[in-house]
Amino acid sequence: MLLPMLLIGCKAGASKRTEASGQTSEPQPSGPQPSITTITLGPETIRTSVKRMGINLSGQSFYDSGQMLRNLTFRNPGFEGEIWQSILRCKSVTANSCTDENQYTQWPAGFLNGAHFEFISGPAKGESGTLLSSSAATPPLGVTLSFNALPKALAANDFILVRMDKPGHAEAGWWPNLSGGATLSTETKDLAPGTLGRQALSLNASAPLQSAAVSSYFDSFQGHSFVQLHGVYRLQFHAKPTSASHTLDVKLERLDTSRGIESLFSKSIPLVPGWHDYSFDFPTNETGFSVGTVGLTFTAHETSLLLDDVSLTPATHPANNPTAFRDEVVQTLRDLHPGVLRYMDNGTDFGSSLDNMLTPAFGRQRAGASTQSTLAEDIPIGLHEFLVLCQAIGAEPWYAMAPGTSPAESAALVEYLAGPSTTPYGAKRAALGQLKPWTEVFPTIHLELGNEEWNSRSFAGSSIADPTVYGQRAGQVFGAARTSPYFRPGNFDLILGAWSAVPWWTGQELASTSNVDSAAVAPYLFAEFNDGSSPEAIFGPMLAQPEQLDSRPDGAMALQLKAAQSAPHPVHLAVYEVNMGSMTGTASQSEIDESVPSMGGGLAVADHMLLMLRDLGVTTQAFFSLPEFQNDFTAPSGPKRTMPLWGAVVDMGGNTNLRRPQFLALQMLNQAILPNLIAAHLSGPNPTWNQPESNNDKIKLPNAHELQTFAFADGPRRSLILFNLSRTASHPVVFNGANAPSGAVEQTLLTSSRITDSNEILAKVKPVTTQNSHFNPAAPFQLPPFSMTVLTWTAPH
Repeated sequence: MLLPMLLIGCKAGASKRTEASGQTSEPQPSGPQPSITTITLGPETIRTSVKRMGINLSGQSFYDSGQMLRNLTFRNPGFEGEIWQSILRCKSVTANSCTDENQYTQWPAGFLNGAHFEFISGPAKGESGTLLSSSAATPPLGVTLSFNALPKALAANDFILVRMDKPGHAEAGWWPNLSGGATLSTETKDLAPGTLGRQALSLNASAPLQSAAVSSYFDSFQGHSFVQLHGVYRLQFHAKPTSASHTLDVKLERLDTSRGIESLFSKSIPLVPGWHDYSFDFPTNETGFSVGTVGLTFTAHETSLLLDDVSLTPATHPANNPTAFRDEVVQTLRDLHPGVLRYMDNGTDFGSSLDNMLTPAFGRQRAGASTQSTLAEDIPIGLHEFLVLCQAIGAEPWYAMAPGTSPAESAALVEYLAGPSTTPYGAKRAALGQLKPWTEVFPTIHLELGNEEWNSRSFAGSSIADPTVYGQRAGQVFGAARTSPYFRPGNFDLILGAWSAVPWWTGQELASTSNVDSAAVAPYLFAEFNDGSSPEAIFGPMLAQPEQLDSRPDGAMALQLKAAQSAPHPVHLAVYEVNMGSMTGTASQSEIDESVPSMGGGLAVADHMLLMLRDLGVTTQAFFSLPEFQNDFTAPSGPKRTMPLWGAVVDMGGNTNLRRPQFLALQMLNQAILPNLIAAHLSGPNPTWNQPESNNDKIKLPNAHELQTFAFADGPRRSLILFNLSRTASHPVVFNGANAPSGAVEQTLLTSSRITDSNEILAKVKPVTTQNSHFNPAAPFQLPPFSMTVLTWTAPH
């Protein structure tokens, strides 16, 4: 992957200023003064049980900020096999076959031979058996699955779930290098005592001049490092020689792009006969400037051996980080202090079973689901590891279950989360180190069936892209969860995923389902980016869009709330993902880089989330996401472009440790949010602008408000979040009412010299906190343009 050249700075005409928010005691100039807006706080409470804003953990990667686990060889450390679980839609049927609709499916003929199948919709719902054969796709149709004729007739558009174990390919997730006729193979019988897995890797290179090597590469993004190795690291593995020669060569090195090869560890290891554990501690001292791919390589030269259960981790495990995640990742999340942490491992968990998700990493199998691939190379992050992380950072867990989760697995999941340790799945939890039920750790556990089940384009093979069928399936799966003797409604939030752009779809799902508590959508901002001709062409519509979506009766999110409330069984509205969503358009690379990760972008996302809370009552929201440095931007022509999305951070423990404005804004929100949202009334000037229809996402909004205010209370604690969305004008305000800030007030300002400023290379956007021990609510308080200000104080008794 190539690092884009980020052109950070000011476009022609971009506003620049250095003023700060706050009060001043300096003499005011004589003559007419600008009108001042009065903000009266309370007394009404308009929302209760408010949560801090959440975030998605997203998925692992071996090249960017997705390198989140302590074990840097996380892709397939146990050399395990694969399980496959996919959902297909029958475009046509016969008495003994189903032909899928996706002509682009990549599976070869025979890929699913012998798989177990079950129809999950239609007249044959519940019918199951074994696939006799599967074909390759034959455009304009997809693969054909053949089986013995079923007692019940099939119908077009039935959905079929297929599951299959695929042992072998122990080297998946590793890079092989073979010479002289050497081979790699999978060993399933001769395994290390006590191993949790069912496979080991066999390196077969005992003949003269033969060599077999496997490497785990990481931190391989060109031009940027996301993991700096410093302190003592520990390399551990199991090995057994299977030839007369017993030497294994191991090396760890960074292929530094500016300083050449940096050797971190190198050793020729004489192996002891039989299976043995090997462990080596070694110092590292990278200081933030190393850039280049790191490779851990095992080489058998004229030697044959078995290898298993590899880990490369820091040698010590600090007491304040009991998780499987890197210290820098845990600290970043603690700094953000999210109310909810959502698990959706970017597809590596979509094909998994519950039992696999509860298996420790060395025994966990790779899990495949996509019709666009034939081999899954990465194991998913485990459910236990995720829950321990949630506990460590004080966030409620939101777990997106595999879309193929069965009713029986759903009931078993509740037993794992809430049952005593004497039950089968409670015992699994206890064996992993958590004796007490997780429902006694978290006030609420959020469970969602699948991820974007409407989105068959992005998630082919793991979607149920029919609102009625998905609603029915969710009702069945969640109904089984509720039958568990350990299910308590107050402990769980059962979530139906919905399509934010199509409220009708949400209504159809909810009309077809039961047993759900919430419907969740992903209302991204600024999806189509075409016009970057001026800062106003960009940020006028960008900052108007949240109010358009959330606060107007015909806004997309307002319509989603109407669908949730008017369902036969009304449910809460939740947000499973939200961020800037600039994925397509004609904008140039420099326009993307100056806009998407900018100060203005941070304001837009934070304002959006608070408007959904205040105006729609959406208390459970999750930003997307913690990692992901960049992704592709789709343009109709011209050079390839990338977008600096979806990550809230640039890196965690890499070259910079920089955090994007979206992270900083959310961090400030979470420091201010308290359990009760109270009214904030504006009187006097309430400045607005008329946003004409833009070529960016077709945004149009008359009378868009420049000032947005959000006040919170919890006992004597008070906080106030103030946005000035004007691109050019500062606005003075004063405060009124029994809840007005006074006395000792802490104020934090987030703004920058230019609305286009970002933190991609340098920290241009920084929150600034000051203490005011004599805050006067009647004195004018200045809100700079394009700024967010947080005030916190304690009300007098």
